[in-house]
Amino acid sequence: MTPLRCLVIDDERLARVEMAALLAEAGHCQVVAQAANVQEALAAIREHDPDVLFLDINMPGGNGFELLENLNPCPLVVFVTAYDQYAIRAFEVHALDYLLKPVHPERLADTVKLIRARLGEGRKERLFLTDRHGGKFIELPELYLVRAYDHYVRLFHDRGTDMLHQSLTTFEERLPGADFFRINRSEIVRIGAVREVEHLSRGRYGLTLPGGETVTVSERQSVLWRKRFS
Repeated sequence: MTPLRCLVIDDERLARVEMAALLAEAGHCQVVAQAANVQEALAAIREHDPDVLFLDINMPGGNGFELLENLNPCPLVVFVTAYDQYAIRAFEVHALDYLLKPVHPERLADTVKLIRARLGEGRKERLFLTDRHGGKFIELPELYLVRAYDHYVRLFHDRGTDMLHQSLTTFEERLPGADFFRINRSEIVRIGAVREVEHLSRGRYGLTLPGGETVTVSERQSVLWRKRFS
């Protein structure tokens, strides 16, 4: 069985050591790194590409939720904390599990089963979006259109839509270029979501997306579209 690649993030050294020991006892879990704060965690994630984060919430210099805002894509997340008041918010952002300290081996064993079940479905790339309630994850394969509205963008995905206070250019930097394409000044599409392509006047293209949504590739971007798919 392939070991789970785990990153333990907690500002208390003893808590990190205890969690690493519990994961070792759980079996087939490899702690690839430990981090004491958000900056160390970001560096460790880039270097080790873990399957799952065992993440404390309250840390100096930034909390666990703020860490998630900086990740694209984001590994699976299990929050580990001494406080239960964050549980609702944790599940609102689609954390896989929420463990209260002290963590019991039997409870951790259940979490490891959840992780393996989720990874067995295939690892999906996700974006973490902040909102006035805290934030949530969106699976990139569910996102099919991003449309600009002044200083906001609206995200169209399989579960509905979300508004984000961010420019289209800034949001575009968070998307993998191999999967998404800027079709005009105000819209980005996920290439794999395009259902039909229609030739329009002046060399432009009309694209049909899920739900029958139609968008137009501008003349300038149509040149790049042809180069990319010729």
